[in-house]
Amino acid sequence: MQRIHLAGLEYPLVNRESAILQVLNAFEATYPSDSKGVIQGQRPNVCYAPQMYGSGKSTFGENFQTFLLANKDSLLRYLNMNNMFPGVARGENVGERALDALLNETLYVKLNLVEVPNGTSFQTTLLKWISKKALAEFPNGSELLSQVLYCMNSSKQWLQKLLQVTQKRYLYLFIDEIGALEGFKFSKFEDLIYSYGPTPAHNIYRAFFRVLSSLLVRPFVICVVAGRSDAIITRQRDASISRVKLSFLRLDPFSEETVKFFIQNTTHHNESILKLLFPNHPEGHDWFFKQIHSYTGGVPYYVVYVLKKLCETCRIVSRSIDPSEDEIQRRIEQIPPDSSLSVRPSHRTPEAMTTFTAMLLASMLEFRIPMEETLLDTVSMGLDSKYVLDIANHFGFYYKNCSKNEHGEEIEASLNPIEQTFVKLVFPKIALKYIEIECWDVPPIRFICSLFSSISRFDSPSSRGFKFEIIFTLILYVRWCFRSRLGELSLFRHSLVEDIPIKVGRRVVGEFEKDPILKYVPALSSTVVGIHSASEETYHVSAWKPLFETCLSNDGIFIPTRQNSSGPDVLIRVTQTSDNSILIGQDASSVEQISMETETSASDILNKRRIYLIGIALKCYQMSSPGVGRSIIKAECAKFLHPVASQLDLENHNIMAIQLIVSNKYTAEVSKQLKDNQNWVLDSGIYYEDHNNHIVSSPINSATKPQNTREEWLWIPPHCQVVVCSTSSLKSFLGCKASEDLDRVFGDHPLWLDQLRPLSNLLENSLIDLLSRAPFEQSSERNIQSMERGNPVMNWNVMQVEEEDTRGEQKVAASSSLSSSFDWNTFLREYCHFTEAPLIERYAHQLRLFSPLSFPYLNDTRLSRYGIAPQDIPLIVDGIHEFLEQQSMNVDLVER
Repeated sequence: MQRIHLAGLEYPLVNRESAILQVLNAFEATYPSDSKGVIQGQRPNVCYAPQMYGSGKSTFGENFQTFLLANKDSLLRYLNMNNMFPGVARGENVGERALDALLNETLYVKLNLVEVPNGTSFQTTLLKWISKKALAEFPNGSELLSQVLYCMNSSKQWLQKLLQVTQKRYLYLFIDEIGALEGFKFSKFEDLIYSYGPTPAHNIYRAFFRVLSSLLVRPFVICVVAGRSDAIITRQRDASISRVKLSFLRLDPFSEETVKFFIQNTTHHNESILKLLFPNHPEGHDWFFKQIHSYTGGVPYYVVYVLKKLCETCRIVSRSIDPSEDEIQRRIEQIPPDSSLSVRPSHRTPEAMTTFTAMLLASMLEFRIPMEETLLDTVSMGLDSKYVLDIANHFGFYYKNCSKNEHGEEIEASLNPIEQTFVKLVFPKIALKYIEIECWDVPPIRFICSLFSSISRFDSPSSRGFKFEIIFTLILYVRWCFRSRLGELSLFRHSLVEDIPIKVGRRVVGEFEKDPILKYVPALSSTVVGIHSASEETYHVSAWKPLFETCLSNDGIFIPTRQNSSGPDVLIRVTQTSDNSILIGQDASSVEQISMETETSASDILNKRRIYLIGIALKCYQMSSPGVGRSIIKAECAKFLHPVASQLDLENHNIMAIQLIVSNKYTAEVSKQLKDNQNWVLDSGIYYEDHNNHIVSSPINSATKPQNTREEWLWIPPHCQVVVCSTSSLKSFLGCKASEDLDRVFGDHPLWLDQLRPLSNLLENSLIDLLSRAPFEQSSERNIQSMERGNPVMNWNVMQVEEEDTRGEQKVAASSSLSSSFDWNTFLREYCHFTEAPLIERYAHQLRLFSPLSFPYLNDTRLSRYGIAPQDIPLIVDGIHEFLEQQSMNVDLVER
């Protein structure tokens, strides 16, 4: 097993058998032959690896011969299947002879376009460059080179001469960093100045492949092209008339099992990395392998990068005991992304952010994308069609082959290019940190970033229930940011919380004074023994009191982290004070601040406030269900209202609990209660079914059962309420168009575009509203009259990507423009009153990605994630408040 050395790390070269087979399949397609072995009409077939940085393109291309040797047995089976191979005579043992030729009669040449020699003719320069590289290792290389260059007037004679003097049968040509074609150096080649169509930015690639095709049609060239670029084949019409066919080379991120194998065979300065991290358990822990895979997405570069950073931290951490699972997770999540690989939308237009966010959701929900899928017309590109994977490259996504179909059944990747291949998008959490920092003031982006931080804890991300939960919560979260009271959200009409304000103060552009930051809480389980299991992050159903005190102590929107939770799908906590104003995300310290302004004691406010705890049960798009009936309503109340009422002492703590049932389909017995398409609200009491199947209520303290009734149907405790949301209210909340689109998303066999369009439309509306005006629910007559909305078409010309590339010349500074000018050292000394220079330097390095624009969102949790010690967090928080107050005073002075 070959190993690679990098900065003290030594790790194995992970096998890429599938990619090897794909290259050989493309090579055979380049030289198709008839039954007699005569080559028929050729069209060069190039394997192209356009994936994002760090996916292993260069490693694969440069070690092609090593991978051939490592997969001799499987290659032999593959080569014997058709009993024929280009350049090998038919007959017996075709596979053995072909494999021997690939290993021993192939000239391996590797070019990096960043290092292209100067010249005026690219074809001449390319042939000279290949010749010098190919003959450099030969003892009589200079003599052979002069013979080869003498034949350069004809590419056919040149290749024949090159193979003749080296006594080889094949030329393996690996061309790396194809994105360098857009650099200034290539503008000097006259034969690359090639005009075609209205999009000159793409012409350099067409010209490059036109020149390359004259070489590739000659027997026998195996060609692999690599390098991140989203502009090689972006339009279908360009692809169909190109002289070269590009075969997408799948280089999947590592699977969880591969990450485990990789770590188990990695050393740091000749010591096992697992022994370094876990001295008492040198075999490692499965949870550790999962954490690395989750944070890196399995991207090879990031796996190595994170392991290297972890090794560096081990130098200053005691190695006498094994770190805990939580400690390792904290260390991992403190590792920032490598700025040299940063790719993010630089123009935050609604169109760009809509597509980026929709694709983030698509990756998280594991949408299966056809390899050659295009996005058409208003969905993405205006007049032209573009391949999904080109768009994915544009925004920094990785992708992997689907190992399962839409039914969850295992499938094998086909080598037949005619058969459809599906992929899934991958966006590593570590790479999301730049997005999180720069786009934190955009609610949909903030929602997705928060969701991504916990996605590994969810079960069945591709299930219908999970998909709808995410879409529903996204809409709730974004709409919440623009509402003045809960009743404006149709879900809460006629309930106890209808008139509660959900926003106070003015809205600053891009920032919100009151924001229901999305949070994740442990799920509730009926099977967990004991109060709390930290490793599983699950509470027992009888543990609502500790859950409320530890996780629900502040207002916000909460999602349990597992799908099999024995509690609600979504939780909301809001607080109403005596003056009918609400505190979103406030705790007792915030109340003290308010009391100073209103000359009212904090204790008085705390005594007068009322807490509303809302548990939302989402029962939508369950295809096998006849609809939500009374039994389901009763069961949901038993999972939330009853344990909450019995464990939280609602009266003494002034808590009101509300069970909200949301469904797109109800049984007839429930539908008839939804009069005039309004929500069905049931207050505290005892509810019975009479002999006519009607519902009869009785006061909660009544000792007698109503006459002519059967059994008790539902008991609603004091200080509780049940709200059954009508399908009309749900459509109003989602928006009529979105509601119709979702029917396709949750159909039996949804297509990729059928799933993406609703997400794109929902996000587009939210983002456009964010930058211009508050979003609205389409059934609201008041909002429809006051806000008429057009149907904007995405303009992809305004989407650009900032790239920071250190493989060649570093063109862009590593830090963002927002944070590069802020002096964190001065801030930590003058505002936070730190005096120790090493500590100031370390914290300044940890926080360098943040700017004053991010200060409103630098809370305890976020500072902890970036390596700030618990005892120092209050000092930094106080310093931030002092800084913001001073800035506010300066603004007031200027205005005066």
